Amino acid sequence: MQHKVNQSTYARVFKILLDDPVTANEIVEETGLHLVTAQSLMRTLKRHKVVHICAWEPDGLGRDVRPVYRLGPGKDKPRRKMTGAERQARCRARKLEREALMGMRKPNGHSDDRLRDVLRG
Repeated sequence: MQHKVNQSTYARVFKILLDDPVTANEIVEETGLHLVTAQSLMRTLKRHKVVHICAWEPDGLGRDVRPVYRLGPGKDKPRRKMTGAERQARCRARKLEREALMGMRKPNGHSDDRLRDVLRG
């Protein structure tokens, strides 16, 4: 169902913002707006310093992807960046998991018992 962005919609968005910090997804749930419209509205409000980003919600991989907006001017919270060690550890874990699933063997023909031990915990 499509909704027009009118005074009533803006009033509901501001009412939501007055209560608690919200994400664009929560605005979609409350107002029925399309996600892209809600995100655009929040970016516009942020550009005019009506709201600021007070936190970030992570996705399933732990990346900060959903900004949480709070009413009022303020300093935006930056996204958390993974350190080089964290990126390297994730890459190595994925590689070990992939090799375990494929039943990979070492070039000399022996199975990698260390790999199984690591995966078993």
